[in-house]
Amino acid sequence: MMLTNSARRWVAKSLGVAAAALVLAQCSQINSHVPAPEEKAIGTSGAIARYHALLNTPFTHPMVADGYIIGIEKSPRATIGFAGDGADTTRLIAPAQSALPLHPRDLAQQQGSFDAALDDPKVMFVSHILRYGSATKNPAAKVDLAYSAYSQTAFGPYPAAPLSQAYETGWAALEGLQEQIIDDVERAKAQNDPYTHLLFASMGWNNYQFESVARYNAIVQHTQRAAQSQGADFKPLVIGLTWPSVWGGTSAFDLANRAAHIGSYTVKARDADEIGYGIANYILNASLPRIEAETGLPTVLLGHSMGARILTRAYFSADLLKDNTPRTGSGPTVISLQAALSANRFLPEYQLVPPFRWLISGEGGPYQNNAGQSGLMAMTWSTHDTANPVARFATGARHVGGKAGAKRIAKEPKLAKMFETVALTRTGDMSELSGPCETVRQNRKVLYVNASGIIASHGDIANPEVGKLVWELVSCLGP
Repeated sequence: MMLTNSARRWVAKSLGVAAAALVLAQCSQINSHVPAPEEKAIGTSGAIARYHALLNTPFTHPMVADGYIIGIEKSPRATIGFAGDGADTTRLIAPAQSALPLHPRDLAQQQGSFDAALDDPKVMFVSHILRYGSATKNPAAKVDLAYSAYSQTAFGPYPAAPLSQAYETGWAALEGLQEQIIDDVERAKAQNDPYTHLLFASMGWNNYQFESVARYNAIVQHTQRAAQSQGADFKPLVIGLTWPSVWGGTSAFDLANRAAHIGSYTVKARDADEIGYGIANYILNASLPRIEAETGLPTVLLGHSMGARILTRAYFSADLLKDNTPRTGSGPTVISLQAALSANRFLPEYQLVPPFRWLISGEGGPYQNNAGQSGLMAMTWSTHDTANPVARFATGARHVGGKAGAKRIAKEPKLAKMFETVALTRTGDMSELSGPCETVRQNRKVLYVNASGIIASHGDIANPEVGKLVWELVSCLGP
């Protein structure tokens, strides 16, 4: 049947309206974002909204590896449903209540450090989880939304629970991730493209969410190339954290923001410890042992700066987690790049010198039992690492990533016995690590690598030579 001109115009107009509606719907979905009233309600609006920026523009920041980004944010306790002050006693045991065989001075100081890290009007919580990989529902972008505390994101509406329950729903999402990861590993194996490692990673102080993803991508790619150059394969399933590690805005030329960054050191150090005691502790010492047992994959921990503080705090805090799972296989390979933590964390019965000890608590050697841990640890330091030089004078900390920490380790006999030191040449000859790695394996020491030849500043950890170093450490310290 032939249509009249008016009928054709009506059909064309109708189709045009439908097409326009479809385009608008798609644009609405693409441009949708976390609702501003929800951000304001839980205190994640303004500059710190950057810590859920991936919920608004996830497709512009892909991951080069399969895995998950776990977005951690911070909110007033009562606002998101956390009852009480201090630690989450449903999940954590305080040092004073644990069976840790410690000197009374160490125990008292560790309790003080625990209380300081977890006694904050705001509390860390999992606000979102993104899943990356070839098996995602969005094959073009290879990213899915696994969980969100917010009702709207770039992925469209999300059936979120009330924000007043966000603390517990975040924990439920984290706890449910274990089975999904096991499914991912089994799927990859069935497709004859298996993963080789589980990589649990965290970046540190003054890293925005996009910056953390970029650093994960760079380190993974450089490590993969290093493995391939030796005829090996490195295909990790990544579990990467992002956390609110910055105060102030983003301008490096804004004096107020720079002052805020520097002034945030103590608060952010405690925030890192809080995540280490809680969220990271659960992932490392409850979920990952079960995943390792099911899949047979080894775990690598990779932390930079305060990210290394987060992961090492978790590594040494299994006894404080009520739901910890003893490992049946080998422990993780722990790689700390330019760690922002004091060498004194490894020293038993250490006290801050006056007047520091009158103002703040020491830490009581929370890392002193390194030999009793299930895994093996390596740390880098560089003479070129001058990040936050006032840390030593503000808190008594001698960061292991810089000269102050290296001098402390070299001059203190108790520390010198715990660390196996090695210096890389400027040619980056990683074969120099072979002997020290074997000593670390036999004597359960910490491998302490002078990486001044390949690390030119505190943040210079995403270059190809560091990728070679990471692969060498995975190879010589891993199972």
